[in-house]
Amino acid sequence: MKRLLCILTVLSLLLSFGGCGASRFDTSAEQKAFGDTFTALFQALDSKDTDTIYNLFSPAAKEQNADLKAKIHKMLSVYEGPIDEIGWNGLVGGESSSDHGNTYKTVFSTFPVRCGDTYYWFYLNLMYVNTFDKDQIGITQIDFYTADEYCIFRAEDKTHVESPGLAVYAEQTLDEEVRCIYQYPYKYTNATPPLNIEEVVHFLEHSNSFTEFKARFGEPNFEDVWSYYELPRESDQTQYLHISSHDDTIDLAAVTDDFRYIETIFDRKEQ
Repeated sequence: MKRLLCILTVLSLLLSFGGCGASRFDTSAEQKAFGDTFTALFQALDSKDTDTIYNLFSPAAKEQNADLKAKIHKMLSVYEGPIDEIGWNGLVGGESSSDHGNTYKTVFSTFPVRCGDTYYWFYLNLMYVNTFDKDQIGITQIDFYTADEYCIFRAEDKTHVESPGLAVYAEQTLDEEVRCIYQYPYKYTNATPPLNIEEVVHFLEHSNSFTEFKARFGEPNFEDVWSYYELPRESDQTQYLHISSHDDTIDLAAVTDDFRYIETIFDRKEQ
């Protein structure tokens, strides 16, 4: 049996998915399958259409989950549509296996969506080809998270476990505010008010010391591997200053919003 697992880079949500290796994906079929399923899923979520969501799952997933409709009802009871925007980090995973003329192909990814001021994260796994067993074709797995739940999931450094059907994570809550910044959930503090981007640019023209930066502007609203500060809203969208630093040296400063990288304002490599 020949088995292929790869990470594919895409330009946007429904643009082409690239192949990899000698046993490459049929990108046109993959694009159509993922795009059609993705569109149908979110249309059904917004219309609270339980039956359509249920029928998007593969026959095998439905057979293995006698309580699938109950879980869909639970997801819909938590979900506050309609969707205003879908976040996408440009990556999907793909897996292909073939043996004696038969094959299966899957695509999967995790991504945020925004409904008003509320964010959710979805892990979606779709099997779009299976000549071994056609009952496997369809959505095989959805993991649905509230923002608090996905923040906890990432903080615990967990990975998605293959488990056909639907899992709804909506029980745990955090005391801190959770914000989506450049695709990911972060525990956020409001200790430092929004920075003036012109003042930031002027500072970085003279110093890349992060200690001096914090003395001038205050502590980050979130700090871990990267640091984030809030910036004034643009076109009714909150923006953030992303800072990457090492040994007290600012290596990169950029502007992002909840889903997108907007621009680089400082790159030490170019100085």
